[in-house]
Amino acid sequence: MILSIHQPSYFPWLGLLDKIAKSDVYMVMDEVQLSDSSFQNRNIFLSSDGKTKYLTIGFNRDGYMTRRFCDLEISQTDWQDRHMNTLKAYYGKHRFFSEVQAFIEPIFRNSYTFLVEPVVESMRISMQLLDLPTGMMSQHELAYDRTTKKNDLVLALVKSAGADVYLAGTGSKSYMQVDTFAEQGIQVEFNHFVHPEYPQRNMQKFEPGISCLDLLFNVGVERAREIFWQAVHNKAKHV
Repeated sequence: MILSIHQPSYFPWLGLLDKIAKSDVYMVMDEVQLSDSSFQNRNIFLSSDGKTKYLTIGFNRDGYMTRRFCDLEISQTDWQDRHMNTLKAYYGKHRFFSEVQAFIEPIFRNSYTFLVEPVVESMRISMQLLDLPTGMMSQHELAYDRTTKKNDLVLALVKSAGADVYLAGTGSKSYMQVDTFAEQGIQVEFNHFVHPEYPQRNMQKFEPGISCLDLLFNVGVERAREIFWQAVHNKAKHV
């Protein structure tokens, strides 16, 4: 079984979805602390005038640096209306807005208490839109040594999940000790992602690294799947 592990991300970028698509199971790393520089509760979108803008879900920041991500409560009551209205302002004139809106509307209607709930749901919807068959599990559901850190933590999670191949991001090369995985009979592969380009309305130069919804609003579900899977199969490979 090929396993990937990553913090959840609000309507994630294509690079994370690429790694998930190449995995049999994706583990939501929801027991780590939220980082102010991360995309756990936010992502980047393009405004109607071609500027990059964040959409962020606010949360209760009391002691958040010492709390698990899965325990953080949402602090705003109007974030759903604001986000939906903002997406309409940014993408409402895009040809495929209505098609994609039908899929994402539950995020802006359902009731949530904890931050992890809409974030993970946004990932499930993104995976559905791009036709990812990958299974999903959560870190907090597993039994493992919770005193471990970095390399040892990842190894403990992979073993607990019962995987024999761990698909890592290239950013983890700085701390990954591949030999310790090999000693446990686990193969480590590093995912290489090449960002596909697609037409972006109101843009003269392509803007990479933003929410996957940008691709979907611009080209529609069917074409987005073709573009995404072509990148998965033909360009991005394990190394």
